[in-house]
Parts: sequence; structure tokens; C-alpha cells
Amino acid sequence: MVLASDINGEPLIGRSTASFTTAPRPPGINKNTNWLSSPGSWAFYSGLIVFGWLLLSLFMDGGIAWTWIHIIHSIITFYVFHWMKGSPVDSDQGKYDKLTFWEQFDDGVQNTPTRKFFMAVPVVTFLLAIHGSDYRRQPLFLNLMAMVISVVSKFPALHKVRLFGINKY
Repeated sequence: MVLASDINGEPLIGRSTASFTTAPRPPGINKNTNWLSSPGSWAFYSGLIVFGWLLLSLFMDGGIAWTWIHIIHSIITFYVFHWMKGSPVDSDQGKYDKLTFWEQFDDGVQNTPTRKFFMAVPVVTFLLAIHGSDYRRQPLFLNLMAMVISVVSKFPALHKVRLFGINKY
């Protein structure tokens, strides 16, 4: 009596059936953030920023539009990356409930290409904002503060650190 057979009908006696089973997901892969490691997501993210600039530049000067993009981007990414906690993925079973989105990137490993990309984006938008407009009409202080807050919050020394207990729970 044959209990199991392969596609050709041959019995699987003495053979491993491991090739016919689905491999379990390796531990440490976070479905909430692992998609950010692909260059396609980086291109989409950059494209969204450029699209926002194109949209805003229809209504204002291009340099001031970069300033608005930089400030809006800094506010949104600070909230999404460094304030919101947890994972909407049910299979995580609460493993990431106390971690922010940024702390979940690459399982907390520092200086990965993904983290470097997302740290470079505020710097590039800052440079575009300050060089794209007339310096007399340019709010340099706002751009500088937005860039400093965006970059400093991503430093490895601030990984899992809550300043003054804010956002601790």
C-alpha cells in the first residue's frame, strides 16, 4: 500500500517529502516593513515626492514648492516612521507592538541600504528646497529644523529611545 507518491506516481518510500511542503517563513522577516528593502519601493517613494512637487509647482514657484514638499514630507514621515507603533499584520502576534515603524526596518539592524536611503531623502529634499528658491524668500530656519528633526530621529543612538518618556506606551 502506497501512502504517498510523487507527480509521476512513484512511491515516496525512503525519500524526503520536504520539497513538497511549503517552507515556513523564516523568523525575523517583518511583513510590515520588508517590502521597503526593494529598489522598486524606493523608486515609487521618490516618484511620489517628485509628483507632489510637480503638483505644487503648478500653483507656486518651484523652490517654494520644494520647501513645502520638504516640510510636509518631514511631518508625515516623522509621524509614520517615528511615532506610530505596532504592525497591522495579524501573524506578528504583537511582536512589534512596542516598536515604531523605523525600529522595525531590517529587524533593527543599523546602517542597512534601506535605512541609508530613508535617511538621505530628507537631506536631498532639504538641499533641493534651499537651492531651488531665492534666498530672500526662503524659510531656511524651517527647512533646517525639519531636516534636523528628520535626520536626528533616525540616528542609531536613538534606536528604541523615548525622549522624556514621550510615546513610551
